[in-house]
Amino acid sequence: MIHLSGRIDSENAAMIEEEIVRALAEQEGETIILDASELDYISSAGLRILMRISKQTGKPMQVTGVSLDIYDIFETTGFTEIME
Repeated sequence: MIHLSGRIDSENAAMIEEEIVRALAEQEGETIILDASELDYISSAGLRILMRISKQTGKPMQVTGVSLDIYDIFETTGFTEIME
């Protein structure tokens, strides 16, 4: 499980992507699981990271602990269609 916290935006998106890729290299399993219970905000830059990782790995992505605000962002952008 990969924990997301704080804000993911254009200022830290590249660093977050590197951390997620590094964590995935150590994680085994058929599904990528992201814990968003401490995630306050995600911008389009953060959404691009999730999309890119999903496409690169070809694995299903599951997001847990999503706040209503973050869920609204996912739903508005269509990400609820590609995530569990």
